[in-house]
Amino acid sequence: MRKLVVGFLMIVFSACLSLQAQRGAYVHPANLDYLAQQAEIILRGHIVSARVEPHPQFSSLQTVVVTLKVDKVIKGKADSTHTFRQFIWDLRDSADAAGYRKADELLLFLNPASEYGLTSPVGLEQGRFRIVRDAQGNAFAVNGRGNAGLFSQVQEKAATRGITFSSPVQKMMTARPEKAPLAVFEGAVRVLAGASP
Repeated sequence: MRKLVVGFLMIVFSACLSLQAQRGAYVHPANLDYLAQQAEIILRGHIVSARVEPHPQFSSLQTVVVTLKVDKVIKGKADSTHTFRQFIWDLRDSADAAGYRKADELLLFLNPASEYGLTSPVGLEQGRFRIVRDAQGNAFAVNGRGNAGLFSQVQEKAATRGITFSSPVQKMMTARPEKAPLAVFEGAVRVLAGASP
């Protein structure tokens, strides 16, 4: 019984460190450089399914299991479909699968999975970007905080590591848009994540 209680407390603690886009949780503001450096996997894809279910080892813990059809991998490795399990911090998120909806297109900055198989986007809603399109079909990325603070001090921090950005990326970061043009945004992410542009 003691092992079960200790295990339960460990899973709750580890999940609290990596919660994403859920009500009742707060994390320090994170900029794009931090998101790109902390993420183990950065990918873009469409949600195939999102279902709420108990954790397989700890049945009293609710989780959401999300499966995406992967369109692009920017950092790390992922197959053509990628599934991850995220702890549900607030029970209100059980009703809407923590905001993951079938067919939505997302760009995710995922933390490494814990020993209990739990992960989440880096920085809560800051590392989960919805891809939206305007009437002309142009794609944009917007996170759960409306990209607030996303580009703050990114160019300055990158410069200390010898990183320079293309003119379109510099323009985007200076403008600090609420909806970032997807192609330019992904170019910035590739550079910050250390992948080839």
